[in-house]
Amino acid sequence: MKDIKEFISKNDIFAIHCGIRLLEVSQGASTAKMVVQDKHLNGLKLVHGGAIFTLADLAFAAAANSREQVAVGINATVSYIRPAGTGNILYARAREIFTTRTLSGYNVDVENEAGELIATFQGTAFKKN
Repeated sequence: MKDIKEFISKNDIFAIHCGIRLLEVSQGASTAKMVVQDKHLNGLKLVHGGAIFTLADLAFAAAANSREQVAVGINATVSYIRPAGTGNILYARAREIFTTRTLSGYNVDVENEAGELIATFQGTAFKKN
């Protein structure tokens, strides 16, 4: 798991640009963190949906690749539950819900530092040979 965490942390250039940190990876699960900054805000001074999606997507990618097999996302959806703003710390916690020979599915909850649900994300990954 350490290798996956290090690989993603060093090579996901967009996540680095967004200030997202991968905190932990275990088999079929991961946690990522983003400290909300002005660059993450939309015109209403709320966290942009794309920033929340990116945070959840990184957690999804780490969990999907935690089984020593390259996996790529083939479908993802997000539902935004409540807004977040500057000063919030957001956490994305991914967990595997199913895995087959070629596909795996994940739920990701995005929460603020108070544990309030900000968004839910569902993703499906294809396992490459």
